[in-house]
Amino acid sequence: MEWQKHVLDQALIVDKDGKWVRSTAGVLVARQSGKTHLMRMRILAGLYIFGEAQIYGMAQNRRLSLDTLWKVLELIESCDWMAKRLKRVSRTNGNESIEVWCHHWPAPCEGKCIRIRKYGILAATADGARGASADLLYVDELREIDEKVWAAAAPTTRARPNSQTWITSNAGTLESIVLNDMRSRALADDNPRLGWWEWSAEPYCKIDDRNAWAQANPALGYTVSIESLEDSVARDHPDNVRTELLCQWVDALDSPWDLAKYDSGLDRTLVMDPNLQTFMAFDMDFNRTTCYLVSAQMGPDGIRVFSHAWIRDEPLNELEVASEIASVVRRYKTQLVAYDPRACEHVAAHLKKVGIRTEPTPWSGTLFPTLCDITMSSMNQKRIKHVGQPEIRSQLAACARRPASDGGWRIARKQSGSIPAAVALVMAVGHAEIPKVGITVAV
Repeated sequence: MEWQKHVLDQALIVDKDGKWVRSTAGVLVARQSGKTHLMRMRILAGLYIFGEAQIYGMAQNRRLSLDTLWKVLELIESCDWMAKRLKRVSRTNGNESIEVWCHHWPAPCEGKCIRIRKYGILAATADGARGASADLLYVDELREIDEKVWAAAAPTTRARPNSQTWITSNAGTLESIVLNDMRSRALADDNPRLGWWEWSAEPYCKIDDRNAWAQANPALGYTVSIESLEDSVARDHPDNVRTELLCQWVDALDSPWDLAKYDSGLDRTLVMDPNLQTFMAFDMDFNRTTCYLVSAQMGPDGIRVFSHAWIRDEPLNELEVASEIASVVRRYKTQLVAYDPRACEHVAAHLKKVGIRTEPTPWSGTLFPTLCDITMSSMNQKRIKHVGQPEIRSQLAACARRPASDGGWRIARKQSGSIPAAVALVMAVGHAEIPKVGITVAV
C-alpha cells in the first residue's frame, strides 16, 4: 500500500557510505493497517538483500513474535528463489529461528560476505535480550513494553556498525512510558537518526467522525473497511476505539468517566460570561507546586467548564495564589468557592479574610462521593461543555474509582501523578448541580 511504500522509502535512505541515515524507525498506525506485513517485508529484505547477519523480533508475548516468524517462513517457502536459500528452521521451544544462505550460495563467497543470516525472537523480559547483538531489531506493540525490557533490548544494535531498530504500535496510555518518551523526542527533535511516521486522528474528535477514521487508517479501502470501523464504534468501549481505531492517546483505559461523553461537549467558541451564575473550586497537588481553579457556569446549553492554573517548580506562595483566585472570583457572579481543607485550607483562609464565600468540601468527607455521582450524571447527560483544555481531560482520564464507606464512590489518582483539576471540577460541577437534583447540604 502507498503508506507502506512511503515509510520504507523514507526509513531506508542511506548516506554516501551506504549506511542507514535513520538508526531508529517508529511507525504508529491503527490496528489492521498492515504494519506487521510491512515488517515482514523489512525482515525478508534484511535476510535476502541487505545481508543482515542477525535479526531479532520482540513483542509483548511470545505468541505474537512466533506468529510473525512463522509467517515470514511461509513467505520464504512460497517463493522458489527464497526457498532455495533456506538453510535451517529451528522449532525448538525457546530457540525458534530461521537461517538462510547468502546470495552466493552454493558458490563460494566473494569478498566480505555474511554466509549465513539468522532471524530469531527475543523474550520480552528484562533478561530476554541480555548478551544479544542485532543488525535489525523489531519491537512490536511498543506500548506494552516496559522500561526494564526496553533498557535490555535497546543496546542490542549498538555494537553493529550499520544497524536499525524498528518499532510498531498503536497509541498508548500514560503507562506506555517507553513509547511516550520516544514519541515525545520524535516530535520535539529534528534528529535525522530517529524517523517517526504516525497516522492518528485529531484530538477530541468524535469517535464516529469518518474523517477522523481516514486520518488514522491509511489502509482504509484495502485491509480495513468502513463496515468494520462502524462495527467497532458500535460495539467497543470508546477508549478502546480511540486507541485501536483512531490511534489516539488515552491516558487511562479504566477511568470512571465516560470521556466520549465529555468530548462531545467540546465547543472552542465558549468564553466565560460575567453574567452567568458561577460556581468555583480549587485544589492543589500534594507538593503544592500546582493549583487548579475550575469554574462551572450555568449556561442555557448546560454547564460551561473552564480552568485556571498556577504551576511552579517550587511550592506556590499561598498569599499570591489566594490574591489571584480572588481576582478571578470577583469578575463573575460567583456563588461559592469550594476546596478540600486538607490540601488548601491555608489558601482558603486568605479568601475568607477578604469576604469570599468558601465551601470546605473534604475529599474524604461524605459529600464528595455525592458530588462525584452528580458530576458523572451531568457528563453522561452531555450537559458539561468545555473549550478542550487538555489538563482537565488528561486528569479525568487519570482518575480511578475508589469505593466510599457509605456504598458510594469517589475519584482517586491512578498510580503516579496527581489530579487536582479533576478534583476541582467535581467540586465545582457538583455544587452547581446540587439545587437541580434536590440535595440538601448541611451547613
